[in-house]
Amino acid sequence: MRIGVDIDDVIAECAAPYLRAFAKEFGVDLGDGTLGWPLLDSFTQIPKQKKDEFRMNLYDGTFFSELECYPGCTDALPRLVAAGHEVHFITARSERRRRITAEWLERKGLLRHAASLQLKPIGDFVPRSYDSSGSGEYKAAVARRLELDRFCEDDPIIARRLVDERVPVFLFDRPWNGDLAHPLVHRVRDWDEVVRELVPEHPGAQRA
Repeated sequence: MRIGVDIDDVIAECAAPYLRAFAKEFGVDLGDGTLGWPLLDSFTQIPKQKKDEFRMNLYDGTFFSELECYPGCTDALPRLVAAGHEVHFITARSERRRRITAEWLERKGLLRHAASLQLKPIGDFVPRSYDSSGSGEYKAAVARRLELDRFCEDDPIIARRLVDERVPVFLFDRPWNGDLAHPLVHRVRDWDEVVRELVPEHPGAQRA
């Protein structure tokens, strides 16, 4: 199978460190709950412009180089490749972040397992806001071009767009995607579940 793999919040833990940096910058309390992207909307006292400026300043720094991998990821990807699957990293990060993204993947020992690294073309990138719908269109186009058989994703809007293209999605269970249900969406808790589905030596695994 050809498998598309998102990076942020699928391979790299992104939301929690982002929110901690946000709280430090603006002096807000994140509470005791699970840290997820919807929490940003609760800080209505902070203007959207300020939030967008913070995002760009953070992303232009060392943020992406300091992220940690989700547990099991560094073991799962080589096992998928060894089982005959083809992995493509596909992120909505801007093409201008290719170097920091590739260097991070290399340091984590992941880049060598990928057939390609796809980033959003600069001309399609609106730098001051995150556009899930636009990112969904971009990833759907890449999925068509690469003729993907599966996609590992966390964003529910992007996942919906992918299943519209008849691309089945492994949806990594996150606080912001709990409402999405679809016959082509297979919700997974971790990378071990993906391996169990796609690597033949695991009982009950699907064969490519």
